[in-house]
Amino acid sequence: MEIGIALVFVGAAITAVLGFAGSAIGMGYAGQAAAGVVGEKPNLFGKMLLMQALPGSQGIYGLVGAFLILSFSGVLGGDASLAIDTATGMKYLFAGLPIGIAGLISGIYQGIVAASGVSLIAKDESNMGRAIVLSVMVETWAIFGVLISFILLISIV
Repeated sequence: MEIGIALVFVGAAITAVLGFAGSAIGMGYAGQAAAGVVGEKPNLFGKMLLMQALPGSQGIYGLVGAFLILSFSGVLGGDASLAIDTATGMKYLFAGLPIGIAGLISGIYQGIVAASGVSLIAKDESNMGRAIVLSVMVETWAIFGVLISFILLISIV
């Protein structure tokens, strides 16, 4: 029974860490591009900050996913007598993978698209909306990862 609970913790940790890593890498790409623009055009700082922040949502999804795993499994309830068998623990672990993997990959690629959007805005500030839309399109896949993980979690019996 202890292995099952350990698997729940591993699932929650993997879900969160993959989302955090995707966001950190993506925000790094966008931030690097934004820093170059701000050095030349300091008045664009606010717009550059928004572009850098866009890939940060995958980290939030990873955090939410970890919370959902811990909550659905009953670990957050504080029940000292909680018993989760190994098979059920594996279900919780696997249920978090769509959020984590989608967050990792989409966070990185959203950062790359946001970095390109930074260049677009630097050339013409009126392209801000277009740059945001292009970047947010990549995030769609992270949202689908959240949806699949949620469906898997509510299916665990």
